[in-house]
Amino acid sequence: MSTLHTVNKTAADDALAACLRVATSGDGLLLIEDGVYQASTIAGHPQAQALKLFALKEDTDARGISLPTSVTPIDYAQFVELACQYSRSVSWF
Repeated sequence: MSTLHTVNKTAADDALAACLRVATSGDGLLLIEDGVYQASTIAGHPQAQALKLFALKEDTDARGISLPTSVTPIDYAQFVELACQYSRSVSWF
């Protein structure tokens, strides 16, 4: 069963670390809100190599963040599509 994980916290919170402890190969990880600040960190994280990485484009644009090539920017419509593609969804807030 694949899972879409959403993280909306900065590195000051341990939401991303908690997510990476339970995420498994084939899962998706979507950075939203202030979570997009962690895009460059997650791109180089060894545990994230087996995950599909996404970031909400509206949030990266609002914060002036450039994404590494391993993180795919998506819009709100694609967010909905992702939620439908995965068996379940977990929010790390």
